[in-house]
Amino acid sequence: MEHDDDDGITPKLTKAHAKDLLPVTLKDGREYFPHLQPLKTNALQGKIDPSKLCKDCRESPYLDPGGWDKNRKLAETINSALEGIKPHDNHGPHFILEWRMYPNKDHPRFKESDGCSCGCGDGSWPPHHRPRP
Repeated sequence: MEHDDDDGITPKLTKAHAKDLLPVTLKDGREYFPHLQPLKTNALQGKIDPSKLCKDCRESPYLDPGGWDKNRKLAETINSALEGIKPHDNHGPHFILEWRMYPNKDHPRFKESDGCSCGCGDGSWPPHHRPRP
């Protein structure tokens, strides 16, 4: 498939590469978590105006124009789980959780333009969508 400048969700990771993001236990017992790679996603673009997605993405059987809304639901579910396990107090949440979903580079879906519109680099802690520079 020919693909315009829009490459859907990037970067695409393999399971092996994702293992590089696992924590390393330091000699003193603390854990070191490597930096998460920046993520570029077309989820909001697919919700607001799918016509701005590249032709291959628009025509992909995997296109999910509802992906952004599903991500909000996922963020709410994650936030509820976090609050249930690590409750807030009068000063607010004790922890801020940020999460990212990277496309599985080994999945056939991501061997071509997948049209995805469903990656997420948003945190589960409200506000769920923050403008970024």
